[in-house]
Amino acid sequence: MKIRIPDLNGETVYIEGKKSIVLVGANGAGKTRMSVWIDENNQQISIHRISAQKSLNMPELVRPTEFSVATEKFLYGETNENKEWLKSQGKLNYRWGKSPEIHLLNDFDNLMELLMTEEYQKSIEYRESHKSGNSEFDNTTKLEQVKRIWENVIIHRKLKICAGKIEVINVESYDGEHDYNGSEMSDGERAIFYFIGEVLCAQENSLIIIDEPENHLHKSILVRLWDAIETARPDCTFLYVTHNLDFASSRVNTQIVWVKSMANNSIWNYEIIEDIRSTDRLLLEILGNRQKVLLVEGSPTKSIDRKLYTKLFPEYNIIPMESCNTVIQTTKAYNRIPDIHYAEVKGIIDRDRRSEEEISTYRASNIFVPNVAEIENLFLLPDVIRIVANKQSKENADQIISQMQDKVLDFLHENIQQQALLFTQQRCQNSIIQLINKKSDSIDEYKANLSTIANVSNAEEIFNQTISELQKIVDDSNFLLALKVINNKGLLPYTQLPNYFGWKKDYYIDYVLLLLNINDESGQALRNAIKSFIVID
Repeated sequence: MKIRIPDLNGETVYIEGKKSIVLVGANGAGKTRMSVWIDENNQQISIHRISAQKSLNMPELVRPTEFSVATEKFLYGETNENKEWLKSQGKLNYRWGKSPEIHLLNDFDNLMELLMTEEYQKSIEYRESHKSGNSEFDNTTKLEQVKRIWENVIIHRKLKICAGKIEVINVESYDGEHDYNGSEMSDGERAIFYFIGEVLCAQENSLIIIDEPENHLHKSILVRLWDAIETARPDCTFLYVTHNLDFASSRVNTQIVWVKSMANNSIWNYEIIEDIRSTDRLLLEILGNRQKVLLVEGSPTKSIDRKLYTKLFPEYNIIPMESCNTVIQTTKAYNRIPDIHYAEVKGIIDRDRRSEEEISTYRASNIFVPNVAEIENLFLLPDVIRIVANKQSKENADQIISQMQDKVLDFLHENIQQQALLFTQQRCQNSIIQLINKKSDSIDEYKANLSTIANVSNAEEIFNQTISELQKIVDDSNFLLALKVINNKGLLPYTQLPNYFGWKKDYYIDYVLLLLNINDESGQALRNAIKSFIVID
């Protein structure tokens, strides 16, 4: 299929021979309007567009009608004897309310009417064929295809096709008491049914445009659903408008179009990308969001960094970057890119024995460090513990806090040698790196710099000084300063704090994260308490 997309730099552009096209780009860049332009400027092919703004109200009961009437109402929003007018002006007026870019698409009734009409018509054909002795006659309906795909995606439910309605059977319940009418499906269940039905009912060899195919869908089924739908319509080409880069990269034989901006309704600034995996996906995510960005350490699912910072800084798009070095280099790199001047990109890294001079340097590059050594240490703050204790109706919060503080200081006292060694190693390593990276004007000067590495042998002096500093923290019972220097992820369980509430470490952390979601006085107090140790301004 040969599809025209808007001109680029005054030249006509076509996309041909692709199974799908994916438009990605920032909110407000003009992706939806480009999809409308493509719809209006490819009159030589049949096009069926599904808007991001749509009603998913499924009718409880449906009456079949004449098949051609049901088909026209589904495709164009109305039926009319003037077919040419219906395909152009009629479709614009009735399906799109004269505003195809912003109109709320409301065609679930028309979809169900077409599905039920075809079901009714083919049932008659099937019956008549069998009456005439043709026992092998088979005419699978589109509604049966919808049922098959839907049940392959939602494995704990079954659909039952009844006269004029759809029923949902809960396969986990055998008494039938938990079955329900299709109109009572969840948003996700209805969205899946709707997407499948819309595509199956489109005309042959159509370009099918789907704005936000991820709407109401969990990421675990998104790719599986659209793979199944594409497989069911090998005759069609699909054009997706999405922000989901993982979904975009999952399409096979696809053409990525990065929509950057729109000058007017016929001129766009865009770029053709052959393979999204060969492009800077993080930049696309930043541009596709236009929300302020906060880069953090850890993985998307296994670390608590993203979970915690998402709740503390909802105004930011939190993006995990695995390692602290990646956060540092990426934050610096993106703040040097002029094309993302509207996107504020910051980073947070663990303190990890960094000197105040290092931290100040990072701050100048929009990279910030909490006032605790490890992110887990934030869950040991007295205000955090007091709020948890109040929520659990513990009347001895002060006693719990006091015992926890004593254990933290005991931990530092017992591990003072090991903690001092970590600081010593870090400071010596920093000195060596500075010598290696020191600018040299000649090979002799560089060799001289390298020779001084052997002279960085004041490790024992650094170690003894650090021992003295850490011992002072213990002697002064300076609990908050102890949290600032102790680098050990075993500190929280060592304090036995979760045990005071009858919990394990992970449950305690999850409970604090849960409280951070609550929009009441204690939830706000909890957010303020933790944020006071993580300043990113």
